[in-house]
Amino acid sequence: MTGSVALPSEDSEYLAANYGDRWSIISEGPGKHGLLIEDFSVPEGYDRQTSTLMILLPSGYPGSALDMFYFDPPLARSDGAGINNLATESHFARSWQRWSRHYGWEAGVDSLVSHVEYVKRQLRSEVGR
Repeated sequence: MTGSVALPSEDSEYLAANYGDRWSIISEGPGKHGLLIEDFSVPEGYDRQTSTLMILLPSGYPGSALDMFYFDPPLARSDGAGINNLATESHFARSWQRWSRHYGWEAGVDSLVSHVEYVKRQLRSEVGR
């Protein structure tokens, strides 16, 4: 792990157990931080098997909500169907495919762990898995 953000132990333990050394925290300026998970597994139904997942970490996390998620390289459905609510954004000197997805974050209940699991559910749901 790199960067200057200290994650709650639950998050760090989950990331270490599930992603080993494939995750890191990156920073850009004093208040912009992101979690990267390299070679994040993408379910069948997409044009690739892995991509880098990025989650922006807002100031005040874990009290502040995590929202949306990003991929580089971008994902496309293997059947050619479109994916709703996508955009392209630049963060940390890279171009990212933003998946605009929102849910009722509950501080003290939700965490980076639940957000990554939400990402997995959204990816499966998009391709009917």
